[in-house]
Amino acid sequence: MGDRRDVIRDHATDRIRGGTTLRFAALTAALLVLACAGCGWVRVLRPKAETHATVVRDVGPVRTALQAADEASAHLLLSEIGHTNTPGIRLPVWRMVYRPFQPGLKTVLLLAGMHGNETAGVACALGVVDRLAPATPATAAYGMDVVPLLNPWGYVHDLATAPGGVDIATDFASFDSHEARILRRFLREKRYDLVVDLREDAAAEGFSIWQYGLPDTEAARRVVERVRQTGYPIADSATVAFLRPKVGVVDAPMWGLTILRLTRRLTLAGYVRGEGVSNTVFTVVTPAGLPLVDRTAMHRIAVETLLDAYGAPEKGGAAENAP
Repeated sequence: MGDRRDVIRDHATDRIRGGTTLRFAALTAALLVLACAGCGWVRVLRPKAETHATVVRDVGPVRTALQAADEASAHLLLSEIGHTNTPGIRLPVWRMVYRPFQPGLKTVLLLAGMHGNETAGVACALGVVDRLAPATPATAAYGMDVVPLLNPWGYVHDLATAPGGVDIATDFASFDSHEARILRRFLREKRYDLVVDLREDAAAEGFSIWQYGLPDTEAARRVVERVRQTGYPIADSATVAFLRPKVGVVDAPMWGLTILRLTRRLTLAGYVRGEGVSNTVFTVVTPAGLPLVDRTAMHRIAVETLLDAYGAPEKGGAAENAP
């Protein structure tokens, strides 16, 4: 009888161990997929030859547009949050501040130009600044910081990465790049009601929007629907792997940001959300294969829709944003 109990107990123990092993293996596989596939959700738009830093673009038009807006409005202020540190070339990382000085306004941060060869976001950000210039305090619905060109060195050379080949887009755990450190210093002690990061994807066949740890996808789906109504394609690759767009939306969980931090592949949006710079963070991704005018238009639709959803004034006042 005792031998029978021992056999049953040993069998049960083996089943428990086997189940635990399978669950551990499944979890490990899931985390690996997240770390490898999930963190590469925006593929680097690589030019044909990254080894030759040939100047192909000038930041002059960006500077001219920002300075013109600054001069046109008493509520816009152009400043610099840092400079590139590459020998022989010194380029500014600009910040345009829009402050209508009205009580109860929410604060918004708009980011663009993380990869130097992602130009649609830069064009969209400049368009937003241009539309803010004639705005009056009476018509203002939010205060805003715009960083229109995060990687000016890459922009000038049409390269995705920073000098030395560092991908700034996934450098917000290691901070190996000078540009990521500039952003970290800029964001210190700041709080925003909404943060929008404008990106492009070399492999995407359609538009998508990422959100991080939000209770619902209502605003994101509203963005997708407006983009669809305009006639642009929507990404839907949920059957390929999780953390891929499903009908244009990726609802990324907070635990995923922890994994990305541990694998040292944390994105700027993940850093902003994880550090509490904002609880409402979106990454807008357009397919790089479409013409610039179409990519810019999709970005503009997304920004306007998100501002409608989150930029309305609150009677109780807005979150404080350190200058």
